[in-house]
Amino acid sequence: MTIAAQPAPNLPGPGSVEPPRRYHRQFAALPSNRWFKPILVALLTLMFYLIAIVVLFVGLFVWALFAFGADGDFNAWSDQLIDMNTTTGVLFGLVSVILMWPAAELATLCIYRRSFSSMISLRGGMRWGQLGRYLLVGAAVWVVCAIVMVAFSDGSMGNLTSGIVWNSQVLAMLIAIILLVPFQATAEEIVFRGLAMNIIGSWLRHPAWAVFIPVPMFVAGHLYDLPGLIDVGIFAVIVGTLTIITGGLEAGIAFHIVNNVFAFGLGVLAGADLNATSAPTMEVVMSIAAPIIFGTVVVLDHRRRSGSSSIIAAEADRPFAEAARPTENRCVPAGTAQRTRKPRRTAT
Repeated sequence: MTIAAQPAPNLPGPGSVEPPRRYHRQFAALPSNRWFKPILVALLTLMFYLIAIVVLFVGLFVWALFAFGADGDFNAWSDQLIDMNTTTGVLFGLVSVILMWPAAELATLCIYRRSFSSMISLRGGMRWGQLGRYLLVGAAVWVVCAIVMVAFSDGSMGNLTSGIVWNSQVLAMLIAIILLVPFQATAEEIVFRGLAMNIIGSWLRHPAWAVFIPVPMFVAGHLYDLPGLIDVGIFAVIVGTLTIITGGLEAGIAFHIVNNVFAFGLGVLAGADLNATSAPTMEVVMSIAAPIIFGTVVVLDHRRRSGSSSIIAAEADRPFAEAARPTENRCVPAGTAQRTRKPRRTAT
């Protein structure tokens, strides 16, 4: 007769790859990963995105043909597509960015047989509780920054102290912003943080490479002057760092949503030029300060909730640290367990 000891936990089998302990190493941790597959994902994402943009243009042209007729003023209509001061421009601008999301999903599905949505965090998929918490933090930070901007800006934001611009077009633009910005911000985070960081991380282990290398690509997608581009670069570094620290995109998505809703929304209400490539000094300063304050709060919150002095994704590492300590499954002859116990100390 034998007594079985505690069974060993389920551990990766021989030749399998341990789940990633860092967000940027998810592609590298897939058993089917090869050095060239991330390149294929990037190329397919670009190809699918270009196809989606062409389909969008064709669809809009067909719609305009029916709406305005063959003799319609297509030049004026096409100008509106790239004018962010119009409802058409806001819709086209946001939708054209949103299309990056399905392009990345489809490319990842083709190469790795899984959607990228399942890689938003190390836990798999969106952590909705964290997203909601970070949305509240981001909103609180931006409310304070917006008050400072409105009170001290010498630009169009300062006009909000004397009243807001309000008409049917403003209402339509605000509705479009509120409905579409969450998807637009998520698409940018999935591509420029999620996808780009995992592509870099499939070759380079240190997270700094994954954070900094995609920054120029993200900055290049924004048409601002030098202070504005510096602002965008700081934003990218902070949310990229938060992605590594928290083990997911939730912090970046949350702040990106709040940031863009406030930026577009206040701009529309103030009657600002949304096509402008520069901004007053106070607005740039507040735009830089907001992600720094947000990032500080998120890091402190993460350390408090993880109960660890480690700053990077402590809660994501815990399951793997536990799995690394296997328990032997031994068969012990009956009676020997009793003999191996330490003798009980008796009182004298």
